[in-house]
Amino acid sequence: MTIKKYWIEDTKQEDFFSSIDISSTYIPFDPNIGHSPRDILRDLYDLFFRRRVYQFIYKNYFKNLPYKYDYALPAKGFSNKARINWLNRHKKIKDSRVLIIGVGNGYGIPMWLRYQPKEIVGNDILNYEKSFEVVKKESKSIIDIPIKLFQRDIVDLDTKELGTFDIIASEAVFEHARNMEHVAEKCYRLLSTNGVMYASYGGPLWYTWGGDHFSGRDNKNNGFNHLLLEQKEYWEYVKANIKPTFEAELKAGAGGILVKLDLFSKLNSSQYLEIFQKVGFTVKKLVLEFCPIAVEILKNKGIRDRLIAGHPDFTEDDFKCRTHIILLEKTGSN
Repeated sequence: MTIKKYWIEDTKQEDFFSSIDISSTYIPFDPNIGHSPRDILRDLYDLFFRRRVYQFIYKNYFKNLPYKYDYALPAKGFSNKARINWLNRHKKIKDSRVLIIGVGNGYGIPMWLRYQPKEIVGNDILNYEKSFEVVKKESKSIIDIPIKLFQRDIVDLDTKELGTFDIIASEAVFEHARNMEHVAEKCYRLLSTNGVMYASYGGPLWYTWGGDHFSGRDNKNNGFNHLLLEQKEYWEYVKANIKPTFEAELKAGAGGILVKLDLFSKLNSSQYLEIFQKVGFTVKKLVLEFCPIAVEILKNKGIRDRLIAGHPDFTEDDFKCRTHIILLEKTGSN
C-alpha cells in the first residue's frame, strides 16, 4: 500500500479479504485475558452495583421501540467476559461445541476456554492466519481441546456442520453483514435443537452516532454524517479524515476501510429482531445499549430535524440505540 493518503482509493475488496494478513502484531496474546484481578473486580462491581443502578435509572428508557427488552444501559454496557458469563448462566458452555462467528484475531478465545467447552470453531471473513497459529499454540496452556480457526464467510461453512453446534457466539459482526437474513438463517441451521446463539452487534448500529464506525472522528457534531451527507460530500469527508497509511487506519479501528468496502448491514434496531424471528429464532434475553453522545447531539434541533426528515418512519430512539446484546434460542429443527 502507498504511504500517501489517497491509498484508500486503491483498496479493493478482493485484496483485503484474501491477500492482506491483518494479524495484530502490536498486541500480545494474553492467556489470562479477562481474568486479571482488575478484570474480576470490575465485573463484580458491574454485576452487583453498576448494572443494577442503571437498570433502575434507565428502566423503560426506550419508549418508542416496538419490541420488548429486558433493560437498557449506557455504552459500554458490560465487558465481553461478563457477557460470556451471562450466556453461561442460560446455556452451559462446558462440554458444548462452540462456533465463534467473526472470531477476529482469536485473542479472546482464552475467555471461552475457562468454561471448558468440548471444541471451539472460529471463522472470520478476513485474513488472520498468523494470529490463528499463535492462538492454537498458546491456548494449550489453558486447556487442550480442539480449536479450529479459518478464514471463511459464515454462509460458506460446510453443510456437514449443520445442526452440530450447541452454542454460536458473535460479537461486533452482524452490523457488517450485508445480507443479514441469509446470515441469520445459516446460523439457525448450524445450531442443534435447543441450541443458543449469543450475539452482541452494533457498537454502533448503523442509524446511531458513528454508525459507519467513522463519522464523528474529527468532531462529535459530525457523528451523523453518514446519514446526513450526500454520497459525494460524504466520500470527501472520509478522505479528509482517513489516516495516512493502511496500517495506521487499522490501528484507529479500520472505520475508513469498512466504509470503502461498504461492510454494513444498514439495519435499524427493529429490523434485526424481525429477521431473527422470521428465520425461526426465539428471543430469550435482550439488553440494549444507548449512545450517550447521540443523546447529546440530538439535543441540537437542526441535526435532529434533518435526521427525522430523512427517515420519517424512525423515532429518536432509533438514533439513540447503539447495541443489542441478545440470546436467541432454536426450538425447532432444520
